[in-house]
Amino acid sequence: MEPVRIGVLGARSYIFGAALRSAIERADGAELVAVAAASGPVPDDLSHLDAGSYEAVIAHADVEAVYLPLPNGAHRTWTERAAQAGRHVLCEKPLAATPADVDAMIDACVDAGVVLAEAWMTPFDRRWRQSIELARNGALGELREIRTEFTFPLPPGGNYRWDPADGGGALLDVGIYALGPAVTLWGAEPETLSVSMHRTGGIDATTSIHARWPGGRTAAALCSFELPERQLLEMAGTGGRLVLDGDAHTGGRSATDIVLHDDDGEVHVMTTDGGDPYLLMVEAFAATIRGVEPWPRPVAEMASWARLLARVEAAAR
Repeated sequence: MEPVRIGVLGARSYIFGAALRSAIERADGAELVAVAAASGPVPDDLSHLDAGSYEAVIAHADVEAVYLPLPNGAHRTWTERAAQAGRHVLCEKPLAATPADVDAMIDACVDAGVVLAEAWMTPFDRRWRQSIELARNGALGELREIRTEFTFPLPPGGNYRWDPADGGGALLDVGIYALGPAVTLWGAEPETLSVSMHRTGGIDATTSIHARWPGGRTAAALCSFELPERQLLEMAGTGGRLVLDGDAHTGGRSATDIVLHDDDGEVHVMTTDGGDPYLLMVEAFAATIRGVEPWPRPVAEMASWARLLARVEAAAR
C-alpha cells in the first residue's frame, strides 16, 4: 500500500510528541511530510518538515491527510479548512465541544469526499478490545453494571483544558474514555442520566455520571482533573466480573492483564499482547484512506457521542 502522506497542525502538542509522531513514523502505510506549530518553533529534528503555518501544511502539495492535535475549540475551523482543500482528517478527541460543531465537521468532510476520523485510540488497544468482546460474548453472563474512572491532577493555568472558550473540562477531555465501554456495548442513548459536576474556573473539574439503559443495565463513570491519578474499568454480570486497573483506557505495551472473577469467587488472569494503540490507529486511518477497510467508527456514531456528552452537560444543569 502506498503510504498516506500526513501533515500535522500542532507539532508542539504534547500528544503528538509523546505518541502520534512515533506512531506515524513507524506505521505501515503512513509518512510524515509536513508540520507546523503556532505556539513556537517546531522540534529541531522536524525543522526540515516545517511548512511555516497551518495554512501552508494544508496547501502542501505532498500532504494527503492532516492530524489535528489542537485545542478543542480549534477543531471545527481547521477540519473545515482541511476538507475544503481535499485533505483527509484525523482529529483528536473530542471532535468538538458541541453537536452542532460536530455535525458541521461531518458535513464538510462528506461534501468534500474525505475521511473524518476521531483520534480516540482506546478501541485499538488489544487488551481493551478483548475485554469488550469477552463482555459482549457472554463471558460475564448477562452484563449488568459497568464502572469506570479516569482521573488525574491537572494544575490550573497554562493549559487549554482549563479554558471554557477552548472547549475545556474533564468531561470533554476524558469523558469519551469513561463512557466508552458502556456506549460501545449498549449504545449512546441511555434512558436516564444523573450527573454531578464540580465546576471551577468556568469548566467542570470533576464529573460523576450515573446512566441507566433498558433492562436494568447501569454505568457509573468518573472523570476528573482534581482527583489522584487512576484509570479503572470494571464490568460485572450474572456470571462474573472483569477488571482492568491501571492504564485501563490508554493501554499500551505494559497493559496486558485482564483480571476475571468468576461467580464462584475464583480469580483468573488473562495475559494479552498490549501493543501500541496509537500505531494501530494510524495504520487503520491510512488503510481507510486507501480503501482497504472502513474506519471502525462511522460518522453517525461520532455524532451520537457528541449528543450524549451534550446530554450529560444538560443533566448537570
